[in-house]
Amino acid sequence: MKHDLELLHDYVDGSLSMEGNKLAEQHLSECSDCRKELESIRSLRNKAAALPKSIQPKRNLWNGIESRISGNTSVILPFQETKKHPVNRRLMRWMQYTLAAAAFVAIAIFGIVWLRYYSSSSWKMQLVESGSAGALTKQEELRVGDVLHTNAATRATIQVGAIGYVNVEPNSTIRLLEATATDHRLALDKGTMHATIFAPPRLFFVETPSALAVDLGCAYTMSVDESGGSILEVTSGWVSLEYGGRESIIPAGAMCATRTGFGPGTPFQQDASPALRQALGTYDFGLADSASLAVVLHEARNIDSITLWHLLFRTGGSHRERVYDRLAFLVPPPEGVTRSGMLAGDPEMINRWQKYLNLGTSPWWKFWQ
Repeated sequence: MKHDLELLHDYVDGSLSMEGNKLAEQHLSECSDCRKELESIRSLRNKAAALPKSIQPKRNLWNGIESRISGNTSVILPFQETKKHPVNRRLMRWMQYTLAAAAFVAIAIFGIVWLRYYSSSSWKMQLVESGSAGALTKQEELRVGDVLHTNAATRATIQVGAIGYVNVEPNSTIRLLEATATDHRLALDKGTMHATIFAPPRLFFVETPSALAVDLGCAYTMSVDESGGSILEVTSGWVSLEYGGRESIIPAGAMCATRTGFGPGTPFQQDASPALRQALGTYDFGLADSASLAVVLHEARNIDSITLWHLLFRTGGSHRERVYDRLAFLVPPPEGVTRSGMLAGDPEMINRWQKYLNLGTSPWWKFWQ
């Protein structure tokens, strides 16, 4: 690999082939100029990602503009006293209290109406049954406590209150557990479902025999096998998989497996190599041996930082040191983050590197604790 700026950008994006990644990493280990250029690219992208998406003007901005246009250097604020029109301070205070009380009452009424409208003991459901005579569509309701079984010729679409919908594949079993404004909860006992949710985080939950899937504003596919194990594939947003205090955060483009009695494993990219996926499964749910970890670290690309970041806080001793060294090589930590500090679990360094990796700073990203 020669000095090629476009290839460096492709390397940062994770769009190179496995062979291309290996050649790039080999060249970077030998070329200090390219390593500096790579650091500059990452620094620039990190700064761009930190820019605000929008800037809100001050509420009183127009007052200053209007006064300048009119040539008046003073601005008359609401309820400001003038010589011609003195203000009754008691009346002004009464008006303020009245408006505040009216606003509070309006918000309370809106909240009650919203809760009553969107809280229901049932969700709308559309069943499609395929047969020799064609497809038959039926409209039904799925009530709290109901169990839906789809056979080989049946599919279903469930309206998740007012926040999204779930498509249920054939040969699946699903139950409605809760249907309130703050807790939309299903149980997927077996089979496959596709969820699309348009809501703030932690309003939609799916219980499986091996983990709880918590929506963080996303779209995903969940499949549960006969043993209760599952595989989650996120296509938009983020999903948290939780079980017994163990948590995995899966972003769009990544997947995660679960096992009964264990919970979620380590997330991995959908295009991760078969060797990485197999070794990661062995390490998570089997031996947690040095040989499996060696394969994961060897196969990992810079785009696989989500895998290495989880492993960094799930390993100890020499395994943790090896994970850190590989992650630091693929995505060098920002200034102020040291090897000793990260291995010791320094919170400030963790947050700094986490932000640099574009993993977000939301309070639900707490799996390293």
